[in-house]
Amino acid sequence: MRNKIGIRKKNCLLLGALLAMNSGFSFSYAATPMADEIYDLGGSTIITKVVTAARTEQTKVDVPADATVIDTKRIEEGHYTNVSDALKANQVPVVQNGYASYPVLNGDTRVLVMVDGRPMNWNHLVVSGDDNAVNIDQIPMANVERIEVVKGPSSSLYGEKAVAGVINIITKKAQPGNITKLRAEYGSWNERNFGFSTSGGDETNRYSLTYTKEKRSDFKYKSHFDGNRSFTFPDSYYDRNKVTARFDHYFSDDRLSLDLSRFEGKDGFGIYLSDPAKNKAYGNGSRNHTNDGSYGVTYTFGAKTDGEGTFIRAYRNTEKTDSPFALTPYSHNLSKDTFEGQKTWKLNTHTIIAGTTYTNEHIRENNDGVGFNKSAYVAAAYAEDKWDFYPTWSVNYGTRYEHHNTFGSDWTSHVGLNKKLSKDTHAYISWGQAVNNPTLKMMYADSPYMLGNPDLKQEKSYTTTIGIDSQLTNKLSLSASAFESRLKDALDWQWNPATGKTSYFNVNREKRQGLNLSANYHFNDNWSLNAGYTFMKIRQQGAVGGYVNDPDNRQPNYYHMNIRWQKNKWSAEMAFIYVTGRSVARYSSNSYLNVDANVNYQVNKNLKAYMKGYNLLNRAYEITPYMIIGAYPMPGRHVVGGVEYTF
Repeated sequence: MRNKIGIRKKNCLLLGALLAMNSGFSFSYAATPMADEIYDLGGSTIITKVVTAARTEQTKVDVPADATVIDTKRIEEGHYTNVSDALKANQVPVVQNGYASYPVLNGDTRVLVMVDGRPMNWNHLVVSGDDNAVNIDQIPMANVERIEVVKGPSSSLYGEKAVAGVINIITKKAQPGNITKLRAEYGSWNERNFGFSTSGGDETNRYSLTYTKEKRSDFKYKSHFDGNRSFTFPDSYYDRNKVTARFDHYFSDDRLSLDLSRFEGKDGFGIYLSDPAKNKAYGNGSRNHTNDGSYGVTYTFGAKTDGEGTFIRAYRNTEKTDSPFALTPYSHNLSKDTFEGQKTWKLNTHTIIAGTTYTNEHIRENNDGVGFNKSAYVAAAYAEDKWDFYPTWSVNYGTRYEHHNTFGSDWTSHVGLNKKLSKDTHAYISWGQAVNNPTLKMMYADSPYMLGNPDLKQEKSYTTTIGIDSQLTNKLSLSASAFESRLKDALDWQWNPATGKTSYFNVNREKRQGLNLSANYHFNDNWSLNAGYTFMKIRQQGAVGGYVNDPDNRQPNYYHMNIRWQKNKWSAEMAFIYVTGRSVARYSSNSYLNVDANVNYQVNKNLKAYMKGYNLLNRAYEITPYMIIGAYPMPGRHVVGGVEYTF
């Protein structure tokens, strides 16, 4: 009860600050060097343009949302091997289990993951342990320009799955000239990574190509059953190839783009420990083959002068997985075809966006000899308006009509009010709706391990968020936001010992309350600090009508701190994550501490050398809850060294 009252008090204080702004209240601040830049925690500047929050480019201070941008400079300094590394290092929690990683926003895995605005999620279970997850590490870092993270519901802009927020991975666009990079890494557990990227062209034709090879033997972990011993996780090895290619042709101001990406994995199928006490992995001795692809064509009108707001495009996503382990052989073949178009108008004080999209998804599965073949389509139309109705005030509001062939038609809407105190300080309040459909497998499965429930309802929610971002001085920036989310008919599952099968059902109500705080401070040219705290409370309506705390809450109290140092050709960073308040009924301990670090040396203008260390304290912990405590242990201490050459 105290936590609930505390959250409400914080909401009231922030709301009071927002309402007071129009009556002369202001913050004291020092101007930063450029209108479109702010200091990051390293004292350098980051681009604050955000596309994802409103489907059109805006500066961060004009966005009524809790938004984070991981820019090119930050990515290059971090030498991240995977997208999950980049998110974790920038205060975005990530779940890692076996061979996959997926993000958590506002304590929720119902996150829409996009690449250049194209959804990558599937209406199918593709990552063990979570029906909402998509493996973000299938996307090669060599092709990533920046990552935008927007917390809060975004179904009115992007459709279902965007319940807790959106992560948009924006890929690199080739520039005239030519640049080629080579990267090689070697580390613990015989980890070997190689990367190649090249891009170039002229004013009319441009191209880019990347290739990444990643290979590693089984990883080691500390067991919570015996904290003084390390064990090897059986069949946790991987062998992966990632390829991307893009070609752009400019017709004066317009652009035609052709792109493709391909992921191929030949991994061990030790995805979790079926008996942690005996170090026994599920699927022991088996290999998982995965082929993931995305192919698209986009025509962007006014790309050079107006940006990316008006376009037509078509793309196809595919995923094939074959896991022929002895007891329960499994395979699936997924495909999704999407056609969409969008138009942007700028009319005096209004920026109006309207679009339509059509998606057809086909699920084919074979689970221990039982076939499953279903398809679904979704047609939608949306409109969004950003209205600058006063010099320092703006409002974003929009709505989306979506028709699903099984669930019928839905409307989702949102509205956000933004007050800009200065060119780099703003406060906001927003309200938005979200929808998440049950998957086809949840409704219609009839395998030896799952029984479908055709009476499942959609998850529907609404969320209110209030926050403030302030660049107080050229050394200090602060950010705070609080939210409350109410979700109806939340999807959950249970195992029936009588049938030996799992089935899904709807929880009547679910409430989520949270608080996000962060501060960046640049001490001097050499030292800087970023620190943050996130509070999360999740409650579900019990069988007798009252609300009970959700024991699966991954991170009730999440503390994050990054310390950076740079001088001449050297730079270093150390990141601390401390989580407390977890239920010991679902986790091996109620808290954990993780420490990562990296050191970089710029040998010359073309050559870099670096070293990265993960879980340096070699702690035993897990992030994913499961019926078996300790089923998804995190990898233990490991180190990776690498070099990168540019020519």
